[in-house]
Amino acid sequence: MILTTFSATGWQSWHVSRKPLIREQMPVLIDDDLRFEDDDGTQRPAVVVNRWLQELPISGAPAERTWRVYADVLRSWMEFLDAVGVGVFGRR
Repeated sequence: MILTTFSATGWQSWHVSRKPLIREQMPVLIDDDLRFEDDDGTQRPAVVVNRWLQELPISGAPAERTWRVYADVLRSWMEFLDAVGVGVFGRR
């Protein structure tokens, strides 16, 4: 699992119609194969986790450092679950 922070620098060269609405320095989790969905179109857990991370500023966590700490913990948890063969959103 890769953890990086978002930067819109150079967004004009990304072939998108407008600047992405993601806050600068927002942590982003990406699977090691750099994919956000499976071949059948199913979104991977990283998509849901990233959406949750993006909501932190309006959910009472405005500090960039808090975002990073939460992302670090989520990455560790997701890697642990993968290592033991349990899906992040497995059977509930």
